[in-house]
Amino acid sequence: MADQLAIEPHGHFGAVINSIEKMIFKLADEQMAEDKHKAWCDEEDANSKASWADKHDKIHNDLQPKLNVLQALIIKLGDDITDAEDMVADITGFMQEATEIRQVGKKENKISLKDAEDAQDAVARATAVLEDFYKSTGMVAKEAWEFVQQPVTLSAKPSTWGASYNGLTDPLKQPSGIVSVLQRVAADFAKMEADTRAQEATDQQEYDDQMSKSTIDKARRNKEADMKSLEKKKSIDEEAALEKRKKHVQEEKDAVSQYMKDLKPACSVGTSSYDDRKAARDQEIAALHEAQSILADAFKTNSTSFLSVRRHSVF
Repeated sequence: MADQLAIEPHGHFGAVINSIEKMIFKLADEQMAEDKHKAWCDEEDANSKASWADKHDKIHNDLQPKLNVLQALIIKLGDDITDAEDMVADITGFMQEATEIRQVGKKENKISLKDAEDAQDAVARATAVLEDFYKSTGMVAKEAWEFVQQPVTLSAKPSTWGASYNGLTDPLKQPSGIVSVLQRVAADFAKMEADTRAQEATDQQEYDDQMSKSTIDKARRNKEADMKSLEKKKSIDEEAALEKRKKHVQEEKDAVSQYMKDLKPACSVGTSSYDDRKAARDQEIAALHEAQSILADAFKTNSTSFLSVRRHSVF
């Protein structure tokens, strides 16, 4: 038996050594496969986390702040448009009211002017009548051009004439003389006419100035409302585009989150960790290598193994 073992050193251990070799290859192959799988899991996990972080940052540090700014701008533009439209309405109301007041004032001034003119005409005619009368009686001196011989008509019965008429008072005497009173009244109505004309001119000028300023301000406010309305529409369109983009990025982020959840079962095998499994596998491979070495060295010529000793003892 010893000679046979000497011829075939590995003898009965050959199959065992081969089995050990296969086990070592299998363990190494399993470790290599797990290493590849772990590398893939690590890469997928890292890429997914980076993608999730990028989309999260895009939403919260880019898109949402821009949306907040746009939404605040849209609210402010809406308030500005409302203010401008309210101002236009106020200006329109003011112009209508001022026009009504001007029409009433114009009508009143026209009546006042007519009254003043009619009064002056009446006073002038009354004064002329009285002056003619008082000049005829001698109570008021005639002008030089008035001393023209007038035809005299005698009464049918001159004997019935009495004393000459001297009048009650001097018609020109201030302040109670009738002519002087009428002259003051005429002067008052003349002043009233002048004041009314001046007031009418002033009122009209003020009205024209107000209408001019109001028209310019109204046009400016209308233009402001139009421009802000266009800006608001543009901002609303930008907001809609950003909301759509944000929704798309959020859907991508949700998909990445779901993928990370789906990845866990595939990359978390068993209850032990990768490091624990690798350490155990390395220890097992080392033990198998050691056993393999022991069996391979069992029949070397310089071995002091039991079989070698027994062979020498046969002789």
